[in-house]
Amino acid sequence: MPNEAPNLFGPVLPLRIVQLEEAVKVMDAGDRVAAYIYVAAGRERQVQTKRLSPAEGLATAKAIARALTDAIARGSP
Repeated sequence: MPNEAPNLFGPVLPLRIVQLEEAVKVMDAGDRVAAYIYVAAGRERQVQTKRLSPAEGLATAKAIARALTDAIARGSP
């Protein structure tokens, strides 16, 4: 893609999703974190901390990764 301007400041594709004990993160190819989504396993803890469930966190991370990938592919900031 020689005619495209390089993405100097944003995430570098490909993005990947990493699940941690109480978070899900979206990382780029340069090992920079593009997003953290904090999660809690138990329903009571989710209510107390206002965090997502692990499944909801993973779905959110996928949506973020998809949106960032589409934006980078279009050349949007």
